[in-house]
Parts: sequence; C-alpha cells; structure tokens
Amino acid sequence: MSIFVMCAGFFSKMFAKEPQVITTTVESVVLLVEKEFLLQKAALEDFSAKKISENKYLHSRAINLLKIVSEKELEGKPNERLNRAAFTAKNQLVNQMNKLLEKLDPKERGNSLNDARHYAGESYALLVNEINSVRKNIAYTSFYLKEEMKSLGEALQSMVNLFHEMNLEFNNASGFFEFEKLKEKVGKVLQKKNELIKIGADIALLHQKISQKEELILTQNKKISDRKSGSEMGRINAAEGEMNKLMNEKQELKTEISSLLLNIDRPLARFKQLVDSGRWKIPNEEKEMLALFLTNPMFALKKDPKADVFKRVLSEVVKAIEQGKIELKDKEKEKRLGALQEIINFDFFGSVFWKMNEIQKKQADLNKLLEKSETKRDIENEENKVKSIENEIEENKGEIFQKEKLLANSKKEIESELKEIKEFAEKQLKKTVILEEVGY
Repeated sequence: MSIFVMCAGFFSKMFAKEPQVITTTVESVVLLVEKEFLLQKAALEDFSAKKISENKYLHSRAINLLKIVSEKELEGKPNERLNRAAFTAKNQLVNQMNKLLEKLDPKERGNSLNDARHYAGESYALLVNEINSVRKNIAYTSFYLKEEMKSLGEALQSMVNLFHEMNLEFNNASGFFEFEKLKEKVGKVLQKKNELIKIGADIALLHQKISQKEELILTQNKKISDRKSGSEMGRINAAEGEMNKLMNEKQELKTEISSLLLNIDRPLARFKQLVDSGRWKIPNEEKEMLALFLTNPMFALKKDPKADVFKRVLSEVVKAIEQGKIELKDKEKEKRLGALQEIINFDFFGSVFWKMNEIQKKQADLNKLLEKSETKRDIENEENKVKSIENEIEENKGEIFQKEKLLANSKKEIESELKEIKEFAEKQLKKTVILEEVGY
C-alpha cells in the first residue's frame, strides 16, 4: 500500500463529517433559530409596511370615491321603475360599502407582522364576500354613474389584489410565522417552569409544616401521658371506675324491676283496656300510675316511692281477674295472681327507691369531684389540640396531593411543548438539538 493511499485514508477519517449536535437551553434555542429568519423577517417587515401604506391610500381613495357616488344625483331615465330601483340600489350600496370600509379601516392595523397577516386574510375574505353580495346594487348604480363606479371598482379591486398579494407572501413565509408561535410557546414553557418552581417550593413547605406538626403531636402526647400517670389522674380514674360501678348497679335495679313486672305485664295491659273503656272504675291517681308503670317504671317509682298507689292498682287487677273481667286459663290465672301478690308484698322503697336514691347521691358527689378536676379538663384540652393538629396534617396532605397532581400534569405539558420546540429547531437548523433539562 502506497503512502499516498495511507494518507488519504487517514485524512478522510480525520475530516469525515460528523453528525452535528447542539446542546442548548430552551431560552437560547430561540436565538439560534431566529438567526435563520432575520433576513426573512426584515424583508417581510419592509414588504408589509409598504403594502399597509399602499392600502391606507387605497382605503382613503375608496372612501372619497364612495362619497362622490353618495352625493351625486342620479340623472333620470325614461323608465321610472328603473329610476326608483336605481335610487334604492344606490342608497343600499353606499350604506353597505361604508360599513365594509369601516371594517377594513387600516388605521390601527399592521403594527406587527402577525397583525398584518391576520388583517390581510380577514380583509380579503370580507371584500370578496361583501362585493359579491352587492353585485345587483353595483349594477343598478353603475348604469347611472358609470365613471364614478368604475373608479370606485378599480380602487376596491386594487385592494383585493393587494390583500391577495400579501396573503401569498405571508403563506410563503409560513415557517417564519411558525417560528413566531414557537417563541410564544417558549415563553409559556418558561412561565410554566417558574410556576412549577413555586409549586415545588409550596410542596416542600407543606412537608416541613407536617414534620413540625408531627413533632408537636409527640410533645402533646408526652404531656398527656405525664398527666395521666400523675396522682391526681389516679384519683380521677378511681372516681370514674366507681361511677361505672354505680351505673351497673343502677342498670341491675332497672333490670330487676323490669323482670318483676314482666310476669304481670299481660294482665296489666288488659286491665288498662278495661279502665280506658270505662268497664272498670278506678281513681284518676291510680289510672295515671297504671299508665306510668306500663311505660316507665323507674320514673313511676320516683313519684310513688313505696308504690302504695301502684299496689292499690294491683289489688284492683286481682279483683278483676277473680271476677272474670280479665279472662285467663286456670293455670295462667294461678300464675298471674301469684305474681301480682308477690309484687304487692314487694318492698319497693327499701329494695328499689332507697338503693336508687343512694346510687344517684353517690353519682352526684362523683360528678362534682370530676367537674372540679382541672387535670381532666387539661387532658381533654390537650387531646383536642392533638385532634386539631391531626386534622391540619390531613388538610396539608390533601393540599400536597392536589399540588403534586398539578405538578405532574404541568410536567407532561412542558415535555410535549419541548418536543415541538426541539423538532422545529432541528428542522430549521438541520442539526440535532439537545435541550438541557428545564429545572423545577
């Protein structure tokens, strides 16, 4: 192998065209791509400025020509019907064209290339549509004002041609206008990036708040634990234990009375029916006590501690059974009469009322003791504080969830927009573009 061949191979490798790669930020990519459009932008701005200036002249000329048409009297023709039609057509035409030219007013238009582009597109469509819609009025008016309408028509046609020319030029420069959209997109990406940074900071702050509140809960729970282990709390626990014991005793008494009355429940109910129907007469006091014992025996005993009134009622029930007013089978009759006699002989005052009274007195004393206890109130306050802090933590977690959801959605949107920016930049620069990660 000759040295020339070897050198050729070496230099061909040395100067081989490597794929071009640009690593840049999303902010800088705009400047890189913009260089490709600087000449085109300058040419477009020059073209647009000239055309907008020409249009201002044509627009002003059209207004003046329309004013001439408006002020010029129609010369009468032999055909009166045609004269009337032309007069109406002229008025309608002037009115419609005034409105059209008002819509096409270029005074505040064309200040940017994007606005000039939109103005040209909108104006061309307006002119073509409006002129087509007033063809009949144009024909009638031109029959009388031929030269004036010809001049107006030429001015309007020049405007149509001008807007058509602008549209063609702008369409040929579609890449430039895509770049303008790209700049807007980059601006939105940067704005979203700043929003994401703020959201990230908010999430971090919320996590910090949660940590602080969790530490506060630990402190509160330690206070509560210390209070509960103190001697004062020992006395409170003992009082609450005694209170529970008394409540059980009260319930046992209620159960005992209910069990006792259960055996006479059926004859009592039948006796009440006799009384209510007037078939058995008893004093009102006994009637009220009968109803009260059937619905709330413990409350009845408060009103009748020794059950004297109730026992008189029971004696009446015994009479009613014995007289057959309350019909019972022999076996049941014997059983119910025995139960009635047992209750008549039962010491309600000593066995129930006195015991219940003692229980309630002890409960009242214990309640006073518990109500006076600052330790219990303090513990309850501390526990309420813990619950309140726990609720705040749950609210903070809910806020974090919503913000993280918003963060994820915004990141997806940014990724999609960055992809579009990258693809457009690569197309214009004809190089591989690597966008550095947008920090947030």
